[in-house]
Amino acid sequence: MTTMATGSPAANAPTDPYAQFEAGVGALLADDPATWTLQELHDRIEGLHTIMNQVESVSLAALASYDARGGAQIAGHRTTGDWLATTTRTTSASAGWRVHTARALRDYLPHTAQALADGDIDTDHIRAIRRARRILGDDFDRIEETVVKVARTHNITDLRALVDLIIQQYRPEAHDNRAEDDRERRKVDLSPGFENTWAVEFQNLPGSNGILDAATGAALAAAFDVYASPTGPDDKRSPGQRRADALKEIAERSTDQTDRPTGTGHVTITVTPDQLATGIGAKWPSGLVMSRTDLAVHSCSAKVTLVVGLTTDQIHWQPLAVGYAERYATAAQRAALAVRDGKGCIHPGCTVPAHRCIAHHIRSWADGGPTDLSNLVLICRYHHRRVHLGRLWIVRTAGGRYITTDTRPPPLDTS
Repeated sequence: MTTMATGSPAANAPTDPYAQFEAGVGALLADDPATWTLQELHDRIEGLHTIMNQVESVSLAALASYDARGGAQIAGHRTTGDWLATTTRTTSASAGWRVHTARALRDYLPHTAQALADGDIDTDHIRAIRRARRILGDDFDRIEETVVKVARTHNITDLRALVDLIIQQYRPEAHDNRAEDDRERRKVDLSPGFENTWAVEFQNLPGSNGILDAATGAALAAAFDVYASPTGPDDKRSPGQRRADALKEIAERSTDQTDRPTGTGHVTITVTPDQLATGIGAKWPSGLVMSRTDLAVHSCSAKVTLVVGLTTDQIHWQPLAVGYAERYATAAQRAALAVRDGKGCIHPGCTVPAHRCIAHHIRSWADGGPTDLSNLVLICRYHHRRVHLGRLWIVRTAGGRYITTDTRPPPLDTS
């Protein structure tokens, strides 16, 4: 055996993997990427991304071990999250997410942990996977390996779409409730700003603000006076939520290219035959998965293009045919409804006029409900959604008029 001389460079080289890595990073920082060739830049940028994922794997594993040993409490902190936020000077929310993720990878996401250690996924993938595990619980354990295989070879947008589909199939109520919870967060504020401008703020989120010129701001404020007013005494939406809904209604009306008086604009929904029957898995044009409530609301009285196709794998989809379903009320029918339903929304106390209402099928068009006056009512967008959420029901009074009620009635005969 050859003995290495004390004091030689090799003898002084660090043998601890962490020290070796730290020395390597120091050497890399001393290098100048501007001196790398184009091919080196190409290869090393991709390689560095993989290495960063692997380092994140080690970091989270170390955090999980520190947490399990009670290191934070020994150091005088209440929780591991508090210690991490203080030590790394990050927000409590970010530190808390890292601690919970470290525990999840250690305790019940072994395939996810391995994919991160291999450098094939990053923290965005893990967020999507953890969301599925939180909602599905132990049921997710049986499919984690399959989901991770997709995550290793697909971008985060594809993975989120797959996770949404899985959640909707396993827990359709949870998916619908999440969509409603997300919708409750909507908020738009409009106020005069500086230097003859108007300021627009969405949800108080950093980077979500906008500036309008004086004329546009005044025009939008005037539109809000019309479209963002409360529908009646039962309208519990905040002013910010009403303004957000007003923007949606204005956008829908602007996309209406037909000569019908009102109604939602053109909607394209991509579905498989099974999704068409169940409402599970239908997607917005952006590729995001629709809740069953949104599918019902947006296809109720709109001109809907149903693009039917088949999935070629868990992500990709091929169109087979395009069919058009004309199912909105005619101008004459809407005029008759306005007379019959009292010039506007049938909800008691609602002040939204007829020209802003939806012609709603009492028995849904998809279930064979006819587009006849006996099966149609005028209802504003706010109360329309509450009907599809099962929070309001449509009943016929002794005088033959239709109104909404918050008490579930017996089935309504529309024959």
